[in-house]
Amino acid sequence: MRQGVQVPLARGFAGRVAAECRPIVIEDLSRADVVNPILRQKGIRSMLGVPLHVEGRVIGVMHIGTLYQRVFDADDVALLQLAADRAALAIDNASLSEQRAVTAIMQRALLPDALPEVHGLRFSAKYLPGGIGIKIGGDWYDVFQLRNGHLAFVIGDVVGRGVLAASVMAEVRTALRAYLMEGHELAHVTSLLSDLLVSMGRNRCATAAIFELDPETGELEAVSAGHVPALLLRPDGSSSFLEPRGGPPLGIRSGQRYVCERYGFTTGSVLLLYTDGLVERRRESIDEGLGRLRAAAERAAQSDGASFADRVYRALVDEAAVEDDVALLAIESLPLGPTLQMTLDARPAVVSGLRVTLGRWLANEGVGEDDQFDIALAASEAANNAIEHAYGVRRASFDVRCEHDRGGGSVRIVVRDGGSWRSSRRQGRERERGRGLAIMRELVDAVEIERSKSGTTVTMTKRLSPCAT
Repeated sequence: MRQGVQVPLARGFAGRVAAECRPIVIEDLSRADVVNPILRQKGIRSMLGVPLHVEGRVIGVMHIGTLYQRVFDADDVALLQLAADRAALAIDNASLSEQRAVTAIMQRALLPDALPEVHGLRFSAKYLPGGIGIKIGGDWYDVFQLRNGHLAFVIGDVVGRGVLAASVMAEVRTALRAYLMEGHELAHVTSLLSDLLVSMGRNRCATAAIFELDPETGELEAVSAGHVPALLLRPDGSSSFLEPRGGPPLGIRSGQRYVCERYGFTTGSVLLLYTDGLVERRRESIDEGLGRLRAAAERAAQSDGASFADRVYRALVDEAAVEDDVALLAIESLPLGPTLQMTLDARPAVVSGLRVTLGRWLANEGVGEDDQFDIALAASEAANNAIEHAYGVRRASFDVRCEHDRGGGSVRIVVRDGGSWRSSRRQGRERERGRGLAIMRELVDAVEIERSKSGTTVTMTKRLSPCAT
């Protein structure tokens, strides 16, 4: 190939050695049918070729040639075959090492480096591959925020193992994020994913469970495509498996329709998402595994120390005996407390989440809906100003602190950034900034802005309507 010569597959001397899977000798090349012209150009007269064997498979051919006619005897054949066997083992090990590295890199890249920090929620996760090297499978989990401020929780398992399973997992995970960020409903997203897998033509399927949480209302929407049921632990100590009217796994057939179910996710609840490797054991019914999971989760809810996922994981998993991948994701709903303190990335995408979290906190504090709207919108404007004007394109963060003065009947919101406000070069942008300040002053009773070299602090105070507690 380096010299621009292409030899048809399974043709020529090497092709014959591979096809017949035995040593072959050509004593006089001038009388043989030679496909590769380079052999004649180099003046090769005699050749000996042997197959490269690995566990009954032929992975290549090793051959030698002489510039004079020679008769290769049995010792020559045995010596070359010995060299070929050792080379075959080295080549195969190198190939497996490369596949292991590719698979491990893909999984590390596709599993979240860190779970997000969301006020009022706590996330923990565990993952253990069920095999080594290319036996690693296609289990995955994900947590991310949607444009509407809701949160998506995902767990999935691609059938099979190795690089192909990991690559299919990568495509499904990326497509799922894209569909959800476009605003599609969960049932439609699941149908789209199933159609996508069918269209790939790889004869692969996957199970998945997708949840969308509205943190403000505590409502959880769920859809399942052949996945094991999630476990919900409630603050009163009860627990149940969530089993939406799920359809078959993704990729079984085109046009499959799925159905969503809604559940309550009140403060103090815990949601456990997992793959079947956590509960399935040989010679044991799935009900036994689910019962063992429920008992471990209920004990974990009564203990402290390590993360919730870690406590459940350690109670169920003997790492030495794991035969399948194990993925586990725990979502805990926590009380917000009388003071809300958040540090957020200075990115426009966080503003919707800020409004949702602030709305939940205000509702918990007994603030009326009209006041909730005014305060959340004013805080959003202050946050947008911090994001747009304080930092530019560099990565940074800003702080939001909310306090409810029950005695005085007011709410105080402080938005503090560490940047330096810049004058906009465009008149339109300057007017936009002015409108933001005007909106804040219209919505709340007092707005104070303090600028310094260390940053800008916006303090807003809203006197609550008499109906607020």
